[in-house]
Amino acid sequence: MHTTTTTKWDTKVLGGVGGALLLLAVMFLWRDLQVPRELLLAVAAVGAAGLAFLHVPNTRGLLGPVAVLVCAGAGGLWYAATKQELLLVGLALTLAVAAVTVWRSHTREGDEPDRVRDVFTWYGLTAAAVAASWAFYFHFLTLGIAEDNVARRLVLTLGWLVVGVALVLMARQRGTPVMRDAGFAFVGIAVGKALLYDTVNLHGSLRVVGLAAAGALMVGAALWSSRASESRSA
Repeated sequence: MHTTTTTKWDTKVLGGVGGALLLLAVMFLWRDLQVPRELLLAVAAVGAAGLAFLHVPNTRGLLGPVAVLVCAGAGGLWYAATKQELLLVGLALTLAVAAVTVWRSHTREGDEPDRVRDVFTWYGLTAAAVAASWAFYFHFLTLGIAEDNVARRLVLTLGWLVVGVALVLMARQRGTPVMRDAGFAFVGIAVGKALLYDTVNLHGSLRVVGLAAAGALMVGAALWSSRASESRSA
């Protein structure tokens, strides 16, 4: 008992002091080397990766997923406000860390299932994917090669919808409720964009095609899910 208590105390001391030194290094990095502040998001994503891989006692493994979710939300809002290109690096790293965090949550042995941790993990991935995809879409399509092509506005709508439907169907097969919830988050965002943005900013055949494709995809997914459920129960 005494050994276990000592080990936990040593871990806290070493981890706390080490974390404080890392924060101090980041502070001097920005002050002394004049690194662009937009790269702070990339540093935060790397820190989130460290928290995801580090086993910190009495945290239920929540530090990494929460850090990823914060990076995704803050990074997405930061890019929306400033449109700074360097933020794309941080958003890409955040998405990669989120994907690895989800993968590790399914491959770690000996961990008890934790609904709260799974929710933060999957919604961190969802937020990171939405923020990164929108930022890259805006930078490379809206401001880049498809600036004059209004059809680009369907890319995110249909892309998010495909990802959402795929996650919902996979979740039904695997019996993973939190994956299903993340899938419906993608579906909700895609449908919201279709109704509130695409129907206002698209006209003629593009508006019809966009709504028809989205509707057909969802109806097809519903039929496939229904038939799969009937075949399993037969």
